Amino acid sequence: MLNTVVQLSVNGIAMGMIYSLLAMGLILLIRAIGVLNFAQGDLLMLGAFATYHLGGPLNLPLVPMLIVSILFFVVFGALFMFSVYWPVRKSKWPTAAVVCTIGASMVIKEGAKLIWGGSPLGVDPIVKGYVQIGPTRLEYQYLIIIAVGAVMIWCIFQLFEKLYSGRLMQAAAQDPYAASLLGIPNIITTMVTYMIVMVIAGMAGYLVAPIFLVSVSLSTIQLRAFAGAIIGGFGNLKGAVIGSLLIGLVESFSILITSTYKDAIVFLVLIIFLIVRPQGIFGDRIADKA
Repeated sequence: MLNTVVQLSVNGIAMGMIYSLLAMGLILLIRAIGVLNFAQGDLLMLGAFATYHLGGPLNLPLVPMLIVSILFFVVFGALFMFSVYWPVRKSKWPTAAVVCTIGASMVIKEGAKLIWGGSPLGVDPIVKGYVQIGPTRLEYQYLIIIAVGAVMIWCIFQLFEKLYSGRLMQAAAQDPYAASLLGIPNIITTMVTYMIVMVIAGMAGYLVAPIFLVSVSLSTIQLRAFAGAIIGGFGNLKGAVIGSLLIGLVESFSILITSTYKDAIVFLVLIIFLIVRPQGIFGDRIADKA
């Protein structure tokens, strides 16, 4: 029994790390420009396809593959901002930018189908094999996800919560006029935020690609990231991590009850949180004032 608990815990934490990275990307964009990006899961999917293509047909070694992937998502982040967000940033329709991200999601999915086809594709693990701890076998891939995910989350916190440059970048994106008075171009801060968010999503796709077969259905991981962000308190980075880890563990342990309805169990937990604590774990309750 202990063997099963340890195995499911490691798997759940690993997937929770993936959900955390996506959820943090969602929150960073909301903080910066107030837009919920419905294409976040598609960016993870694109990262997984890029991993397959660079490591498979192109057969690039690990380090060059990482460098090419990061550069690709930096450029893609700028293109995404200029093509999806920037043209409608001053629209009188408040949801214009959100609708544009939904359209971008569809375009990315269909583009992936055209390039890589509709059949699922396999990706080799970063490191094959497992570590044996007593009767428990822990796959290296899951341990790598936990380690790399933890480092990335720490770096995100340091950049956006601790460093002055990160806080300044968010503040400048939220108040372009004040930023212009300080000589900080709004277009630069917004573009850099998009680039960082794209790289985060792409790296999440790189990490998760060996676990699942790579297909357009990978984009549905975004739903669990949404759930994690909501449970943690939407807008709170720490809450996004805690909520996403909780979602990962619930999803992992739900197979002890049923593997068929594990998605239903995950979203049942979300519904319970919305009823009991709608503001999330770290959110503040908004009370009406007379």
